[in-house]
Amino acid sequence: MGGSSKYRQLDISEVMLLVAGDKDAAARLTEPCALVGPTVFTYPGKGPVLLFLKSDGNRVRATDGGSLVKYLESQGQDLAVDSILSRTVFHAVREVAGMGMGNGAVHLETSVEELTETLPQFVQTIIEIIGLRHSKYKDALVQLSQRHGEGDSGPWGTF
Repeated sequence: MGGSSKYRQLDISEVMLLVAGDKDAAARLTEPCALVGPTVFTYPGKGPVLLFLKSDGNRVRATDGGSLVKYLESQGQDLAVDSILSRTVFHAVREVAGMGMGNGAVHLETSVEELTETLPQFVQTIIEIIGLRHSKYKDALVQLSQRHGEGDSGPWGTF
């Protein structure tokens, strides 16, 4: 989706109306346009989740502009290296009708009519994938608690 210079800038309230499924806000996509704007959601420590929307008047393509994959890589979660993470993300993306991945970005292909239902699911999936950065820590805590329950004592004592 390249730079945002060819996209008309939306403010956060306009974007969140779209994410909330507001039909009046989605009506602007019945004309050919290219829009970009921030959501209220953030990549922790990296800034807002941006939505890029491009419409030909009938079909809409929404994308994150490649920020999700870059964010995961910045957190040491490279989809090309971590096969478990890659499968988890792939399955999460497949759960949303019209959502896919390609060229380093997640995207949503949908009709203008379906946008009010599918865009909220698209954004929710992005947020859930951002949350995967915590999953490795959670797994480590579960393993530690299981060791503690078994009375496993290592060289530094019982955990």
